[in-house]
Amino acid sequence: MTYNILIVLSALLGYIIVFITLKNSKYNKILNSFLLFIIFISSTIKLIAGIGEVYNDNYLRTLYLKINVYIALFVPSFYLYFKYLIRNQKQFIIKDLLHIIFLLFVIAERELLILDRIVGFKIHYFFSQFVAIYSLVYLLMIFLLLKKNVWNKKATLTFVITQNNLIKKWTIVLFIVIIAFIFRFHIVYYKEYLYLEPSDIHYSLKYLWVVSTVWIVLFIIILSNPEILYGYSIYQMKSSKTIEDSQNNNYWDIKSNTKINNSQDRLLKEKINTKIEHYLFELNAILYKNNYFTNPNFSIKDLAQVLNIPTSHLKYLFKYHSKLSFSDYKKISRIQNSLELINNNYLAKNTLESLSRKVGFSSYNPFFSCFKDVVGKSPHEYISTIKGELDK
Repeated sequence: MTYNILIVLSALLGYIIVFITLKNSKYNKILNSFLLFIIFISSTIKLIAGIGEVYNDNYLRTLYLKINVYIALFVPSFYLYFKYLIRNQKQFIIKDLLHIIFLLFVIAERELLILDRIVGFKIHYFFSQFVAIYSLVYLLMIFLLLKKNVWNKKATLTFVITQNNLIKKWTIVLFIVIIAFIFRFHIVYYKEYLYLEPSDIHYSLKYLWVVSTVWIVLFIIILSNPEILYGYSIYQMKSSKTIEDSQNNNYWDIKSNTKINNSQDRLLKEKINTKIEHYLFELNAILYKNNYFTNPNFSIKDLAQVLNIPTSHLKYLFKYHSKLSFSDYKKISRIQNSLELINNNYLAKNTLESLSRKVGFSSYNPFFSCFKDVVGKSPHEYISTIKGELDK
């Protein structure tokens, strides 16, 4: 009974996650649609199975076996989730439906036996063999995709490194879950086809509570770290225009909830609390419009002089009201400067190496890495985008 209640609880928690995400999601709706599809279908299947066991209802048990086949759609859905996460795509590509539609046709054939009747061959008997191979192929594709684009992803900005590490841990957890799902399917498959022991309803439900426990852990992770649903785009700037309003990007936090333990900082907070919004506005304006950081030796003390505020105030702002370190602030400002130069046709007579040094980087490599972190594209990709817009 306890296990069955756990299964139902997992299903209900899944519905809550779907509702909260749909209600509050502002970022990557297409990306999260794949994950929400998996959670919704999984929760529905577990709810039917759990209630069927609690009330000993044979109809619900049979219904569970009938719809449980749709779990096969999870692996290609996970693949698309990771693919859209990596590419940071905001629009759905129709041809990606082929990953799911093909498997839907296979499932439909298993249920309707259309081709079986036409060709006179019992194709539906090979459904489990097909799904076994299909799932392993996608597991390999997912592994290669994540290894190349997520688990080895490099960054130069501190907050981007933090974000990358969070997404890396999240994708590792999801990958382990995928392995667990596939492993459970193969156990049933080998039992049925290698040892000729057909599975009954009780065997199919035997370890469902374990799967439910795994889902509950995933739901707790999502609730504790909702930023994992944002993907890689939450911090990337609008590279095509200058933003001067400090509330139009995600770098600043006017009403910071960070706990202040230092007594001097607490006193400083009382002193400058009414000035914080103005300070952040000035910082944001300079972030997008300045040439100060073309000087590699330009320090936080120099910036304080430009803003005409005490250095201690500026350090306090970066410590408690900014998601950027001063080092990251300089790098982002340099990238913004490079975007302005690119848009003003600087590269018509100069190289990217020259551009990187002009805006304050020591060489092209750190410029390249930082550019990709901030803009979301490599310099060459951004230049191609600009050319494409001009050709329209």
